Amino acid sequence: MATMTSNSTNNAVPTARNTATVSAMPATPATPAAPAAHATYQIDPAASRVEFSIRKRLFFVKKLTVTGRFSAVEGTITLDEQDPGTAQAEVTIGAASIDTGNAKRDKHLLTADFFHVDQHPTLTFCSRRVEPVDAAAGRYRVVGDLTVRGVTRDVALETHYIPARGGEHDQRIALTLTSPLNRQDFGITWSSPVIKVADDLTITLTIEATRA
Repeated sequence: MATMTSNSTNNAVPTARNTATVSAMPATPATPAAPAAHATYQIDPAASRVEFSIRKRLFFVKKLTVTGRFSAVEGTITLDEQDPGTAQAEVTIGAASIDTGNAKRDKHLLTADFFHVDQHPTLTFCSRRVEPVDAAAGRYRVVGDLTVRGVTRDVALETHYIPARGGEHDQRIALTLTSPLNRQDFGITWSSPVIKVADDLTITLTIEATRA
């Protein structure tokens, strides 16, 4: 009789050892979450300005409010539209661009009595953090370092933010930032017996920026 050949080798059921080997294979790692979509916006100098108002008294009697503006404003803003609270901003202001509507006064403001433009041609602001106040209404508080005449102070700017609008290649954001300041904090101390300049003033930054 012919000898029959067994097929048990080819049809063998996996052993416990084989099963353990299969189950011990590492699982496919989870895909990491995508980083936040931060975008950079360039400040539009033609649509941005820094304004201020301060009071003074003439001859101890007449009280006046002086308003002025800096027209040379540039810088960048980096933010995630889905989370504006992570934004960062750097703003540079040309001191020589000051304009109060009085040429004689503006010339005096450029001297060492005030902004000392020859040695300090720019004012700068660099944000350090953004605190939501009412995010649904676009209200935030931007805290950062303001440098004037080479003196840097911590300031908090109350901010209204308008999200990006426009087409895909022409997106524009808008912000209004306001804060009280004391000029003495920045070494601006000039006053005279005839013209008494207040120490407290208010600044407002009106900013528009386009996506880079």
